[in-house]
Amino acid sequence: MKKIEYVYFTIYHHCARRSYFPDSLEVRLKAMYLLALSAGGWILFLQLMYLRFIKNVWFSSHPLAMFYALAVYTSITVLFYRIFIVNEHDQKIFSKFESAWNNNPNKKRDLLIVSFIAALPYLAMMGLKLMMAK
Repeated sequence: MKKIEYVYFTIYHHCARRSYFPDSLEVRLKAMYLLALSAGGWILFLQLMYLRFIKNVWFSSHPLAMFYALAVYTSITVLFYRIFIVNEHDQKIFSKFESAWNNNPNKKRDLLIVSFIAALPYLAMMGLKLMMAK
């Protein structure tokens, strides 16, 4: 859980640095949505791997697949909204990692790693789609 909190803090800190009001609701929501987008991508990637390589099936139609993806993103977003914004867990995470972040010499490396981890499921899904295209 500590690694997920650090990932969230890295995203939150990056969004806060880009804003005039670092503690605003807009910054908190932006960080939460970016984490939800990443988590939703990982869930969809794992579902894709399960359906493609274990069950050897696909969704029966594109609208059904889109509805499933929207349901995954919506449920993850609502869950993260409850955890981070309503329960103010993001403020606890920020206060926990803030002092260590100022002494961290690898700030840019950590942001790059977090960005790569967030984009990896989408890149893998595109690569798999291109490899399986006939």
